[in-house]
Amino acid sequence: MLIVTLRSSALKLDLAPSVGGAIAGFWHDDVALMRETPEQALRDGLVRQTSCYPLIPYSNRIAQGRFSFQGVEHRLALNFGDHPHSIHGNAWQKPWQVAAADDARCRFVFIHRPEDDEARGWPFAYRAEQLFELSQSGLMLTLSLENEDDRAMPAGLGLHPFFPKRPGIRLQFAAERVHPNGEDSLPLDSIPIPPEWSYQTMRELDEPRLDNCFSGWDGTARLAYVQEKIALSIEADPLFDHLVVYVPMGRDFFAVEPVSHMNDAINRPDPSHHGLKVLKPGERLTAQVRFGVETLS
Repeated sequence: MLIVTLRSSALKLDLAPSVGGAIAGFWHDDVALMRETPEQALRDGLVRQTSCYPLIPYSNRIAQGRFSFQGVEHRLALNFGDHPHSIHGNAWQKPWQVAAADDARCRFVFIHRPEDDEARGWPFAYRAEQLFELSQSGLMLTLSLENEDDRAMPAGLGLHPFFPKRPGIRLQFAAERVHPNGEDSLPLDSIPIPPEWSYQTMRELDEPRLDNCFSGWDGTARLAYVQEKIALSIEADPLFDHLVVYVPMGRDFFAVEPVSHMNDAINRPDPSHHGLKVLKPGERLTAQVRFGVETLS
């Protein structure tokens, strides 16, 4: 199994192209900035245990794996164990190819063709790329998605980074509203953000019982590992105006996910609200997320 390692000053990034195009680790010296991936998980191809993976060509859930687009009904594979919905697109479950790499820069490519059973993953042809650029101050990750079908296709982008939940971890981000989930794990109408889910001011992460999509995100978030004296900032392009925050109870990790649209957007009626895009044949969607690293005094 190929691991591509990038280095710049105190930063190190491990990439696992064959395991869903995932990040396998991100460190400042010996401090893990993202959740570390167990070696056995990499050998077994367990993408959900990696540090970060791409969400292409959509983020989060599509209800029952069904949607209608431009008058055509589509049914996707249920790709998340016994979960009743399709989730996170199909690129995270496929090997990616290394198109170019040097000491601090690497580009992955994934080409999807909806032939035979692959149409159940996604019914439209596309090309996706990830560009990883490591500098002494952080990581720039550029995602792109190009429609290579002869039809228009719905399109979204996102990242699913996991972070270690250490004692004293603090979080800050600002958004306008949040979508609570119903018992079926699908979003309800948005509501004002309740105090227990508000991180407008940086505070300890705690156990907020969060697995929800925030809308009107301003594109920035900040994590502070107080004991390790390391801060990690997230700065995303305006395309990423939604943020999924997942804090499982009693686990040693959490996720802060920049995404371009709300959960189950494809089955929602108002495109000005849900954020999903439509790409004509040959059109491309491109956006960047920067993970900045700084030491705290």
